[in-house]
Amino acid sequence: MIQEKTVFIIPGFRHKPTDKAYKTIANILKSEGYFPIPVTIPWKQTTISENTEYFLKKYKKIETKKKYILGFSFGAMIAFLASTKVKTSGLILCSLSPYFKEDMTKLRFNKTSNRNKDFTTLNFSRLAKLVKSKRILMLYGTQETKALIHRTKDAFHKVVSKHKHLIPIQKTEHNIGDKRYLNTIHQATRELL
Repeated sequence: MIQEKTVFIIPGFRHKPTDKAYKTIANILKSEGYFPIPVTIPWKQTTISENTEYFLKKYKKIETKKKYILGFSFGAMIAFLASTKVKTSGLILCSLSPYFKEDMTKLRFNKTSNRNKDFTTLNFSRLAKLVKSKRILMLYGTQETKALIHRTKDAFHKVVSKHKHLIPIQKTEHNIGDKRYLNTIHQATRELL
């Protein structure tokens, strides 16, 4: 049987889909009629571009009427990059990491690291125009870093969609397991997707 609505859940850097927060998100989505597919990303010695290609192989294998992608932090970067290559019914970017080419110019970083070299090739302004998602939710905690908040707000302005929402989560840090974050995901997926 082909599922009606499938959500791929991409965890943050070095997180696993078996972590409590992602299990909770899967249960939240299931309660709202989605079929959650948690994705394990092989983080070790890989780049975000490689992680995205790995995810897309899994994404393309699943048959469903509607496909959504939810990602947190580096997982949100993967979700964002994937949405420039495949059409999705919805994109849920939770705390989009500020590691695109434009962000890297402001950071001191190890220029020999493959992961960091890859970041410098990701032109956010160009990629934002390629996003192929019908509905987009962008969430961030108001107590996250200024760079992350800036990247999320900039994404909201640059991504083209008639159905996009920017959702600040009050008194919340970079922690998708925070109850406020989880409750906001629940409310947003119920009301806005």
